[in-house]
Amino acid sequence: MLSPMGSFAHTAFDTSLGPVALAATDSGVVRCNLPGSDPDALVEEVIARTGLTPDEGGAMVDGAADQVIAFLEGELREFKLDLDWQLIGGFHREVLQATTRIPWGETASYGEVAALAGRPGAARAAGTALSKNPIALIVPCHRIIKSDGTTGGYGGGTAGTALKQRLLDLEKP
Repeated sequence: MLSPMGSFAHTAFDTSLGPVALAATDSGVVRCNLPGSDPDALVEEVIARTGLTPDEGGAMVDGAADQVIAFLEGELREFKLDLDWQLIGGFHREVLQATTRIPWGETASYGEVAALAGRPGAARAAGTALSKNPIALIVPCHRIIKSDGTTGGYGGGTAGTALKQRLLDLEKP
C-alpha cells in the first residue's frame, strides 16, 4: 500500500524483451518504460516530475509487472490496470487515451488516432504525443503505424523500430 504522504511505488523486472521498470501512484500506473530502458532513470523522472517520494515494490506495481510480463509472453491481450495520467495532458493525453481503444492485434494510423482524439488532420501532433507516452506497452502506442502500412518510429532509432515490429508480431493471430 502506498503511503498517503506523497509517494509512488516502483519496480524493475526482467522480460523476454529486456528489463522493464514501472511506477504507480495511488491513482494507478503513472510510468512504464520500454524494454531495455534504464530503470533508475524512470524513478528519477517520476521524482522530478511529480515531487513524490519513491518506495520500492508493492502490490500495485507487482500486479502491473505480472501483467506486463504476461503481455510480452503473448498470454495477455488486455491490461486491467488503473492509469494515472498526471504526466501528460491536453491533446497528448487525448491521443494516448484514444490509443488505449485500439484492440489487441489491430493497428491504426497516426491520422486515425488523431481523429479518434477529436483532431482530424493532426497526424503529426498525434505522432509527437505518442513519442512522449509515459505509460508505454500498457498504452499500446506500438499499434499506431504510418498511413502507408509501414511501422513508423518507436522508442528512438532502429532498435526502437525493431522493438515495435516485435510487439506487432506478438499480436498477430
